[in-house]
Amino acid sequence: MADVARVYACLAERADHTAARVDLATAQLRADAAHAEAAAEAADDYARLTPRQRSARRVARMLLAAQPGVPVDKIDHEAVPLTTVKERLDVALSTASEIRKEATTLLRSGYGHQDAAGDAVFEPAGKG
Repeated sequence: MADVARVYACLAERADHTAARVDLATAQLRADAAHAEAAAEAADDYARLTPRQRSARRVARMLLAAQPGVPVDKIDHEAVPLTTVKERLDVALSTASEIRKEATTLLRSGYGHQDAAGDAVFEPAGKG
């Protein structure tokens, strides 16, 4: 019986270590995503986009992130629910719908994974 208890204790300890590693990796991914979004916003600043254009790009990036590996022309705009767009942009539901449509149009007109990645790594000259 003592051997079984030791095995269970060992398995529980391994599970705790695995959970801690997963938590750490999740935190790192969240930090990376926040950094990428901040860099994309800096690129939007540099490009002097209007608030509406910024929102459309942000939602386009959300759509791309929600469907990694999906070709831009196959992106499903419903992959990011309107309620999510509404909450993230702090806008009315009707405005969220319009902006999500604009984001889809932006994606279909050529803004895609490469552009989003370029936005995310952009650093204006003289900063850093």
